Amino acid sequence: MKTLRNIGCFLIGWDKNILKECGEASLRQYRKLLSAIFIMMVLWGTIGYCFADRYININSCALKLCVSVSFMLIVLCVERVIILTVGKARLMSFMRVLLALCMAVLGSCIFDQIIFRNDIQQAIQDHRENIISEAITKRISIYDSDIQRITQEMDSLSKATLALNEELQKRPVIKGTNVSTQEQVVGMDENGKPKKVRTQTVNTVTLANPLAEQLKANNDQIQIYSTQLEQLRLDKKEVAETVRAEVNQRIPGFIEELEATLRVVSQSPVSMAFYSILFCFLTFLELFVLTIKMGENKCDYELIVEHQLNLKKNLMDQTAQSVLIRK
Repeated sequence: MKTLRNIGCFLIGWDKNILKECGEASLRQYRKLLSAIFIMMVLWGTIGYCFADRYININSCALKLCVSVSFMLIVLCVERVIILTVGKARLMSFMRVLLALCMAVLGSCIFDQIIFRNDIQQAIQDHRENIISEAITKRISIYDSDIQRITQEMDSLSKATLALNEELQKRPVIKGTNVSTQEQVVGMDENGKPKKVRTQTVNTVTLANPLAEQLKANNDQIQIYSTQLEQLRLDKKEVAETVRAEVNQRIPGFIEELEATLRVVSQSPVSMAFYSILFCFLTFLELFVLTIKMGENKCDYELIVEHQLNLKKNLMDQTAQSVLIRK
């Protein structure tokens, strides 16, 4: 019992030596505070474990327990701030009430997402069906736009190719001329230097029409357009299955489940009533320590602590006055 009492004093921050000198009222106050602390630690340890399991995606039980212990320690530190306050602290009490409301909202959200799991999954599925329908419509419009654009380009290129083909049928080859200039010696001038005369030679050659290369490039591009159109039409047929698979493969996140929870709670008076009861329950639990600390008369433990504080203040004031007198 002595060991358990020492552990309890450590948890709530009380001095075990002072508690030994106190009466039954302080012991009862000690037990109430310890019970309230224990309830809060168990509650938030459970919330922390569920949070780690569902939203942090931790598979190791040891790591889940670490998260749970972290939540418990945070709550313990918050409650000890109230327990270890000497005297009345209205601002701190007000802040603790606001903190209790915030913690109740967070706790009720996590608990509701566990309690209403099946309803939330159905709400998520219904919401995802709407997302799938919108995504399918949007993607089909994109496919239609791409198909229309490629079809127009393909038609325009086909007309140009047809014109090139007709031109090639009329002139499969073209004739060209090569002109070469040569100098020939035709005699000697008066000074004995050779006389040169330039002569030009004109040769006619037959060449393939260069439009044939352009026609081949056009046909290759038309083939590329045909392949793209075929792939777009196949993708358009499978767009519903593709979008559904992409959306359904997403792991539900905290925000998505929270939005689904709000839809489930707001659509049913029964679920709204249950959420309100759970929220009030958690809020009252959060305010347990505050009401125990602030709502009743002071026990002798607190009176001893305040008495020690007053003695220290008086001693310091007397010391300061004596120092001033000596000066």
